[in-house]
Amino acid sequence: MKRAALIALVSSVLSIAVACDEEEAGEVESAEPIVGVMELPISLRHEGSAPNNAVQIEVAPSKLRVDGHTILDLDNGQVPNAERAGDTITKLTAAISAGSARRVAALRLHANTPYMTTALIMGTLKQANIHEVGIAVRRGTGTDIGWLMLGNIDVREEDQHAWATFPASHQRRWDEIASHWEAMTAACSESEHKVDCAYKPTNIAEGGDMQINLFARGNAVKVEMHRFGEEDAGTPAAPSGPEMIDGVPSLDTPVEELPPATEAAFTWRFQATTTDPSPVSLTMRELCGATPCGVMVTAEGQTPTMRIASFLGAVFPNGAPAPHVLFQIPEQ
Repeated sequence: MKRAALIALVSSVLSIAVACDEEEAGEVESAEPIVGVMELPISLRHEGSAPNNAVQIEVAPSKLRVDGHTILDLDNGQVPNAERAGDTITKLTAAISAGSARRVAALRLHANTPYMTTALIMGTLKQANIHEVGIAVRRGTGTDIGWLMLGNIDVREEDQHAWATFPASHQRRWDEIASHWEAMTAACSESEHKVDCAYKPTNIAEGGDMQINLFARGNAVKVEMHRFGEEDAGTPAAPSGPEMIDGVPSLDTPVEELPPATEAAFTWRFQATTTDPSPVSLTMRELCGATPCGVMVTAEGQTPTMRIASFLGAVFPNGAPAPHVLFQIPEQ
C-alpha cells in the first residue's frame, strides 16, 4: 500500500510539473490548424510545399497562435491596442524571440482577417529580421493548398508624402510604361469585372522612377502607377494672337496642351483577381511578367486579407518574377 501511495504521489507531482511547463509555454492545443482549408484566400501564385524551418503563425477570428500555442485572443481578428507596440504585436515578438532563430514565417490566415492585423504581423516579422513569408492559400475553388511565397517583404507606416523606393533589381522607371500602356488598357478593358481602364494620353512625362501601388478597398482593387524623382521645368505658353471679337480667340491662338501624364490607374471588381486567367495578370504582365517589380500594398484597416493575398497572386501569378513587397500599415 505504501509503495502504491508513493507511486501515486510521484505521478501527481510529475503531472503538476508538466502542466506548469505547458502553462509557461502557452496553451497547447490540437495539432489541427485553427483555420480550415475553405477559410483560406485564393491565389493564382502558389508553390506546392510549405516553407521549411518556419515560424508557424495562425490567425483565426478569435485567436493568434505561434507554433501551436495560443498567445493572444482576438476580437473578430483584430489585435487589441494594448497589445501593440508601434508597428508590432508585443506577444508575437516575445513568442518569436523565445523560439529558435528562424528566417522565414509560414502564415495561415483566415480570409477575413483584417488587413491591419496582417500588416502588424508583417511589421513584427520585419523587426525579428524575418523577410521571407509564405501565406497558405487555395489554388482555386477546390481544396488544394499552396503557398504564396514572398521572398522580399518590407513594412512602413502610412505616409502619403513619401515615395516608396525599392532595390535596383525591382525599381521600375516611369518611361517603361509608354510602350506598354495601350496593351495594358486593352487587357484591362476585356474583363467583365473592369471598373476603370486608363487610356494612353497623347502627352506622357519623361524620366523619373515609377511607384506601383496595389490598393484594395471594399469590393474593388486598383493598380496605381506614379512617376516621381524628376521634376519638369515646364514649357512657357506661346503668345496668343489678337482677339477678333471681344471674348472670342482668333483661329491662330494655340490650343493649350494638357500637362504631361505622371500617373495611370487600372481598377477591377475583386472577382477579377481569382478568375483564371485573370485580367489583372494579363494587364500587369506587360510590366512585371518578365522583369521583377516592387509594389506597395495599401488598404483600409478592416479590408479582408483575402483581398490582398488574391490581389498579389493576380498581379504576380505563377511564372512571374517574385516581387519585392512593401506593406503599408494603415492609420488607426
